[in-house]
Order: sequence, then structure tokens, then C-alpha cells
Amino acid sequence: MNIYLCPSPELYPLYHRSGCCVIVVDIFRASTTMVTALAHRARSIIPVASTEEAERLGQSTDCLVAAERDTRRCAFAQLGNDPAEYSCEAVSGRDIVFTTTNGTRSITIAQQHGAEELLVGAFINLSSTLEHCAAAGRDILVLAAGWRGQASMEDMLYAGALADRAEKLGLGQAADDATRMMRDLWRAHCLSLGERVRYLSQSEHYRRLVASGFADSVPYCLSLDLHPLVARMQDDRLLALNEYPAYT
Repeated sequence: MNIYLCPSPELYPLYHRSGCCVIVVDIFRASTTMVTALAHRARSIIPVASTEEAERLGQSTDCLVAAERDTRRCAFAQLGNDPAEYSCEAVSGRDIVFTTTNGTRSITIAQQHGAEELLVGAFINLSSTLEHCAAAGRDILVLAAGWRGQASMEDMLYAGALADRAEKLGLGQAADDATRMMRDLWRAHCLSLGERVRYLSQSEHYRRLVASGFADSVPYCLSLDLHPLVARMQDDRLLALNEYPAYT
């Protein structure tokens, strides 16, 4: 299994590979939040690219609306983009219309350019996502959501973590220069949670979260394998493939 990295959604047309599992990653925080919502028994997530579409769907359906721009919740939405908001009590059994600055836009771009199997990945479900792709016999293309078309350290490092785990398990390998670089950075700076927090505290998006009062979400977003589920797009909805026990 080969693992490739697309460092920005703007570049996706250059990186698209037929037959790959495309994993959209927005560690700070959209993909982490979506996985958390599914782990806490949300029925489905409907990612949309624009706030206008999210508000319209919120008015015409009984879905919860989660909307964020520039790290802050939109005024019309019940939820923002902080995984701490997505408790079982808040989301269990509910469909959620979801839009964020970078993550949901990346999903839309991958769909428009023909991604055949589209997953949402985060550090908190990394191993389950890797095992699903290996079982499917597909190569992997990590689509790093970044920030407004620019690259982000934390999203690209997910590809390095995935390649590191795949190589240690004999499931696959880093197959391009970007993934090899991220694998080497992961091994040098990010093997423990403490190392990851320290290393990524240098990142631009970490500073945005600090400025907005969301620094407390960082250790959770950088934790490995908290939720053994696979988040997969089916038509217009993100669903959890794996059975997951309800929280108490």
C-alpha cells in the first residue's frame, strides 16, 4: 500500500489518483470534531462548503447546525468546531449539518474531482482508518485541509504518522517525497503526545487557536487512537462504519 500526501486542497487536481482511499484531514479541528461526533453517536454528518447552505439546511430540516469560520462559531449555528461541544448528550441520534473554514471545503473539492472512496481522518482514529484502507487493498492519498489554501504542519504530519504506522506494521510505505519528509519529522519530533504538543505549538494554526481561546483542544486533537471507528462519506453524508459502544 502506497501513501501519498496532497499538502493543500487547491493542489488536489494535481494529486488525484484513481482507486485511492482519499483521507481528508483537518486536525485543528474539523476532522477531529467530526470523528468525535460520530464516536458520540451522531447519526450522520452532512458536510457543506458554505455558511449559506448550512443556514438554509438548518432552517428547512431538523438537523443540528455546526458552523465555524476563522475558529469561531457562526451566530446562526447551535454548534461550532470545538470537539468538546460534541458530547453524547448534545449529538446522539442527531444528523448534523457541518461547515468549517477548511475541512468541509476539502471534502467538496475531493468529491468534485472524483475521489472514489472518501474518508475523514484524525489522529484520534488513525489506526482504524489505516486498517480499513489496508483491508480494502487501496493506496492512500492524504488530503491535508490546511488554512485557506496554504499548508499546515499538523495536517501534513498526519500523513507522516500514517506512513510510520504502516511501515512498522508491514502494511505499506511512504510513496512520495512529501510523505517521506513528514514521516521523518514525525519520528524525530512527534512520537509522544508531549512531543507533538511542543512541536506543533510552533504552528500558525496553534497560535490562532490560542488567540481564540481554544488552546485546551490541542492535546485531544493530537492524541492517537481514542476512537476505533472509520468515518466514510456515503453520498452526501459522513457515517461511522464501525460499531462503537455508547459512552456513559
